[in-house]
Amino acid sequence: MSLRVKFLLLFLSCSTLLLSQNEIVRQDQEKYEDLILKKRGPNLDYYGHLYFGYGFLIGDSENDSAQIKSGKSSSFSLGWLSKKRINKWYEIGFDVSYYYSSFHIQQDSFKIVPNKQLHKKEKMVFNNIQLIPFQRFKLRNKYHSTGIFIDLGGFAGYNYRIKHQTVERNQAPGAGRTKTVNQKLSYTEDFSYGAIARLGFNRFVFYGRYRFSNLFHSSSNLPELPRFDVGLTIGIHQ
Repeated sequence: MSLRVKFLLLFLSCSTLLLSQNEIVRQDQEKYEDLILKKRGPNLDYYGHLYFGYGFLIGDSENDSAQIKSGKSSSFSLGWLSKKRINKWYEIGFDVSYYYSSFHIQQDSFKIVPNKQLHKKEKMVFNNIQLIPFQRFKLRNKYHSTGIFIDLGGFAGYNYRIKHQTVERNQAPGAGRTKTVNQKLSYTEDFSYGAIARLGFNRFVFYGRYRFSNLFHSSSNLPELPRFDVGLTIGIHQ
């Protein structure tokens, strides 16, 4: 065997050994990061952050007398999320959130929510303070990140400043646009509750909500508006 061949074999052997060592070091580093995962940023044992979100109110109303305008009926949320890490794959926590929902009512001859009168524009607005307990299942952990996860939980809240708003065109002399806001409504419920599910990719979280509670008193005989809300929240954190 020539000296050149021996040198080539030695070089290949050293390269293979070096690559193997690098792989072992990388694996050891990942194990080390897993061990200290709870010590950094969103993977602390206790962690909290702000978030905001926007969604669309979708689904069927109870009947044709309570149809809404799809795409215009929406929600906005602003809250604080706090969580406790149980282990690498499981966390529990809660949100305290301001939740705003606006139902734009379809104007047609079937409408009876909240009455039969037709308008140029009409909507029902609900301001709500909510508590959202949840449990989080981690699908993938990432360094300095909340990773990929699924949240399952529920929400309960108090409705305040519920408003019925209407807009008319050229209704009053000298006014091209007239806006009316009715508050302290006697036919709406004070509390709301339901279920929520979330799929998160670090700060970007897709959610779906379903409201079990009614918006209107049963004595009002008003049909219920859609119960689903789907959208996106963005966490303000690392």
